[in-house]
Amino acid sequence: MRNLSEKGIRHKYLRLTFSSLLICSLLIAGIYFYMNKQQEEQLVEYTELLEKQEKLKELSGSLNQLFFRIRGFYSFQNERELGLAYAELNKLKDTVEGMNRLSLTAEEREPIADLSAFLETYESEVLPNSIAAVRAEDYARLRQLSRDGTNAAVNEFVAFADEYETTSEAGLRQLNEDILNDAENFAFVLTLLFVLLFVVIALIILRALNDIVKPLEGMRESIEGFVGGGEVAYKPLARSDELGVLSMTFHNMIQTIRENQEELTTQNQALLLNKGELQAKQAELEESLEETEKAKERLIRYNDLNHILSFTLDKQKLADATLRYFKDAYEIDSGVLWLPKTGEFALEGFTEDMFLQFRDERTPYLTERLKGRESFVMQREAHHEKGIAMGKVYISDLYASVKNEAQENIALIGLSRVGRTFSKEEELDISGLLNRIHLAIDRIQLYDAAIHERTLNERIINNINEGIQFISKNGNMVQRNQTMYTMLDCGDVPLDANIEQEIWIHAMAEQTTAPEAMLAFLRKCIDGKNFTSNAFQYTVNEPYERVIDVYSTSVVVDKEKTGTIFVHRDVTREREVDKMKSELVSTVSHELRTPLSSVLGFTELLLNKQLKPEKQERYLKTIYKEARRLTNLINDFLDLQRMESGNQVYRMDKLSMSEMIIETAEKFRTQMTHPIVLIDDASDVIVEGDRERLAQVLMNLIGNAIKFSPQGGNVAISLRNDSKNLHVSIQDQGIGIPAEDISKLFSKFQRIDNSSRRKIGGTGLGLAICQEIIQKHDGTIWIESEEGQGTAIHFELPLLSETVEYTNHEGTEGNPPVMIVEDDMSLALLLSEELKQNGFKVIYHTSPQEAFKEAKRSPLVGAVVDIMLGEELSGWDLVDMMKKDAETKDIPIVISSALDPVADVQKITKISHYLTKPYAPVDLSKVMKKLLDGQHESGVIFYPEKEPVLDGDN
Repeated sequence: MRNLSEKGIRHKYLRLTFSSLLICSLLIAGIYFYMNKQQEEQLVEYTELLEKQEKLKELSGSLNQLFFRIRGFYSFQNERELGLAYAELNKLKDTVEGMNRLSLTAEEREPIADLSAFLETYESEVLPNSIAAVRAEDYARLRQLSRDGTNAAVNEFVAFADEYETTSEAGLRQLNEDILNDAENFAFVLTLLFVLLFVVIALIILRALNDIVKPLEGMRESIEGFVGGGEVAYKPLARSDELGVLSMTFHNMIQTIRENQEELTTQNQALLLNKGELQAKQAELEESLEETEKAKERLIRYNDLNHILSFTLDKQKLADATLRYFKDAYEIDSGVLWLPKTGEFALEGFTEDMFLQFRDERTPYLTERLKGRESFVMQREAHHEKGIAMGKVYISDLYASVKNEAQENIALIGLSRVGRTFSKEEELDISGLLNRIHLAIDRIQLYDAAIHERTLNERIINNINEGIQFISKNGNMVQRNQTMYTMLDCGDVPLDANIEQEIWIHAMAEQTTAPEAMLAFLRKCIDGKNFTSNAFQYTVNEPYERVIDVYSTSVVVDKEKTGTIFVHRDVTREREVDKMKSELVSTVSHELRTPLSSVLGFTELLLNKQLKPEKQERYLKTIYKEARRLTNLINDFLDLQRMESGNQVYRMDKLSMSEMIIETAEKFRTQMTHPIVLIDDASDVIVEGDRERLAQVLMNLIGNAIKFSPQGGNVAISLRNDSKNLHVSIQDQGIGIPAEDISKLFSKFQRIDNSSRRKIGGTGLGLAICQEIIQKHDGTIWIESEEGQGTAIHFELPLLSETVEYTNHEGTEGNPPVMIVEDDMSLALLLSEELKQNGFKVIYHTSPQEAFKEAKRSPLVGAVVDIMLGEELSGWDLVDMMKKDAETKDIPIVISSALDPVADVQKITKISHYLTKPYAPVDLSKVMKKLLDGQHESGVIFYPEKEPVLDGDN
C-alpha cells in the first residue's frame, strides 16, 4: 500500500508541481531582492549627490548675499546692513558645517576646507579691519584690503560651485538613466520567468492528459460498447499506479459480468412471468389506499364540523362550515343553508339574487311539505345544468328542516345533485347532522342571550354614579364598575380581574386619610359570619380631597353568604354645599352685623347726645364708611347671584387697560403705606371688555393686595404681552398664602383659616366674582404665592383681533426701563405709549420717595420727573436725592415741567434735559434713545416747537 502511494498519480503530480513552483519562486525572489538592492544603492547615491548640489547652491547664495550686505555697509554705512551681513556669515558657517557632515570626496573637501579657512580669516581679520576703515572713512585702506585676495578666494569658490553643479547635473541624469535601464531589465526578466512558468504548467497539463485522461477515455469506450451489446476487447494497462489498478479491476469486472449474464437472463424471464400478478395486486392496493384516504378525509371533515358545532359561537361560521361539509362529503353541485330566525345563509353554486328568489318563492311550499317530516327528496329534469349531455338529465333535490321545541323552522337546507340521486342512507346521515345543528343553534342563542344580559348589566352598573365592588366568599375582589376607577385607584387591571384580599384592601386603605379604620371596616364587612349591612365614611386626598360614603351588604344564597357588595358614593359636593351654607350664614351674620352695629351705635350717640361738630363729623364719616361697606357686601351678593343665574349683562367696548389701571390706582393714592408701582412693558394694551366689570376686578385685586399687606409695602402692577394676550400681574408684599390653600381661593365664601387673615375679615366672594368676570371675557386668572413672602395675582385677557400681531422691539424681558414720575395721569399715559412704541419699558410712580427707591432697585435708562409732585417733596427734591446717592447719581434725569426753566437755572446742571410743557412726546423718545446710546448731555432745554436753545453750563 505504501509502495502504491509513493508511485501514485497524486504523489507524482504533487511532487512535480511543488518542485516547479519552488524553483520559479526562488528565481523570482532572487531576482527581486537583487534588483531591489541595486535600486536602493542608486537611490542613496542620487540623494547624496542631490543634497551636495543643494548645499553648494546654498553656500554660493549665502556667500553672494554676505558680500552684498557688506558692500551695502561700505557704501552707506548702514548698521542694519552690517547686522544682516553678520547673520549671513553665521548662516554660511552653519552651511559649511553641514556640508562637512556629508560623505565628500577628497577633491570635494579641498575647496570646502579652503572656504572654511577663508571665512575664519575674513571674520577675524579682514571684516573687522574693513569695518574700522569704513567707520574711519579710510577708503584707500578698504581698497587695499579688497586687493589682498578676498575677492579672488570668493571667485574661486563660486567657480568651483558652478563647475560642481554642472558635473552633478550630468551625474544625476546618468543615475536616472541607469535606474530606468535596471527597471526595464527587471521587467524583462520577470516576463521571461512568467513565460517559463506557463510552459512548465502546460507541460504538466499535457503529461496529465496523457497519463490520466487517455486511459479513462479507453475505459469509457469499452463500457459504451459493452452496454450496446457489442464485443469488448479491453486490454488492461501495465501500470502500478491507481489507473493501473482501476484498469485491472475494470477488466475483471467485465469478465465477471460475462460469466453471470446467462444466469441473469434466466432470472429476468421468471420475473416477467410474475409481473402480471404483481400488477393486479398493486391495483387492488391502490384502490384500498384510495378508499382509506377518502375515509380519512371524510373523518377529518367530520371532525372539523363536529368541532365547529361544539364550540363555535358564530352562526354564519356554523352555516358556512355545515354547507361546506355537505359539499365535500356528499359531492353536491349546489346548495343553500338558511337560518330564517336570524337571517344568516350559506350558498354553494348560488348567487345572492338566486337565493332571494328561492327564499321568496319556494319557502311557503317547502314549509308546507316539511310539516311533520324532517326531509324529502324530489327529482326534476335538468335544463341549463345538463351542459352538452345528449338526452334527458335529472337533478335530485334534497330538502330538510331543523325545528325547535315549538316546531318552528330554525334552519332550512336544500342540496342538489346533477345526474345522481340521494340514497336513504345519505338522507338519514344528513338528518342526523341537522339534529346536531339544532343543538348548536340553541347553544349559540343561549350564549347570545347571556352575553346580551351581561352587557346590559355591565352598562347599567358602569354608568351609575356609585362605585360598586363585588367581593367573593374568600375575600377576593372579582368585579367592580368603571366608576370605581374614577373614584379610587384600582390599578391597571381589567374590571373583572381577580385581586386577592390582602392586596385590594391594603391598596384601598392606603388611599384614605385613616388607613387603620378603613382596614377594620373592610375586614368586618367581608367576614363570613357577618350578615348585616354596614356603613362608613372616609376621605381621599388624591388627586384632590373627596369625602366618600361606603355601604356594604351581604349576598346570601340558601342561607349561606356567598359574597359582599360594596357601594361607594362621593358626597364631597353635598359636604361642600353644607359647608358653604354654614359659611354663608356665619359670614353674613358677622360681616353684616359688624357694620350695622357701628351704624346703629353712632346713630344713637348722635340722636341722644349733644356732640362737638368735629366729633359729629367723625361719627358721620364712620357711619358713611360702614354704610358703604354694607353696600359693597350687598352688591357682592347681588353680583354673584346674577352671575350664577346667567342674568349678568356685559357691555363690551374697546378699552385701554393701562388707562384703566392708572385710573384705579389713583383711587388708592391716599394709601401712604402701600405705594402703587406701575410697570408697563406691553406694546399693546387694547382689549374688548366691560369697563365697569373690569374696573370691579382691578378694585378688588388691588384692594386685596393692600388689605392683606397689613405691614405696608409696594403694590406692583405689571403689564406685558404674552402671545395673543395681555398679561396683568398684581404683586404685594403681604402675608402670603399657604400652598395647600391656593387652589381653594376662587371658591365662594372661601377664606384662609389662620389667625392673621381672620383679623382682616371679608366675605370670601371677591376672587370668585373676579374669576367669573375674567372667564366671561375669555380670559384666565390664577394665583402665585408663598406664605410670608407676598402674593401675585395674574390674569390674561385676549387682545383685539386687529392688534394681535404686535411687535415687541427688544423682547418682553429685555426692554430698557424708563421711570416716569408724574402726577398728571393723562400725560403719564401719553408719555408711556410713546416710549413703549419705541421699545422702552415704563415704570410709573407718583411718589418721590418711592421713585427714589425704584431708582436704586432698577437699572434705569433714565428718569422723567415732574417738578410739581406733592406737598412734601418736589421733583427737584427727588433730583437732589438721586444725585447725592452713589447708586443713583449716574442715572440721567429729564425734567418734564410747565415752569420756566430760567428760575431754576442753577439746578439745571444736575440734569440731562429739561422738557418744557407742552412738548411733543416724540421729543422724549429722541432724548431716551440718545441716553440709551450713551450720548449724555447736561442741561439741554427744549421749548415747545423749538430746537435746544440753552445749555446749563453757559
